[in-house]
Amino acid sequence: MTIQRIGTGAITLYIPEHELRDLNLSPAEIGQSEALELLALALKEDRLTGWEAAELEVYAGKCAVLLFARRKSGSPRHFFFDDFEALITASHLCPEALPSILCQAKGGYLLTIYPFEGDLPPAALCEYGEAFGNSVYLSAHLIEQGAALLPTGALGCLREHFPPEASL
Repeated sequence: MTIQRIGTGAITLYIPEHELRDLNLSPAEIGQSEALELLALALKEDRLTGWEAAELEVYAGKCAVLLFARRKSGSPRHFFFDDFEALITASHLCPEALPSILCQAKGGYLLTIYPFEGDLPPAALCEYGEAFGNSVYLSAHLIEQGAALLPTGALGCLREHFPPEASL
């Protein structure tokens, strides 16, 4: 396995087919759980810490797998939107790949994002919504209470299914 650091917040892993075979895997079999196992193995091998959460992209080839991992912050940022249209507008001004959760809240919507390590939240979220702090357990509590509307990939889903207000 070849591990290449990209700054302090990202790495690439190149795993050739013979090494995958040693792990009882093939490039075509690599799914989310296998990618997480490969990342854990690489982090242990390279003695990297502080990667409690990461965004993964997997590119399986015929004879190898290329995995990109970008560390995301362990500290979520919450934003309250009292208006659905403002939420949609803000979602179209944010990176789609930003890990996010959308929950129903009293009087509106609570969008939780996990900025990538070293990044600030997109300014559009403060412009169209109201910063609501960074409690680590708030999203877990809301999901447990059944308030989650989009428990993963909220920004991407909102962008895909709701056009920006200007195009309505």
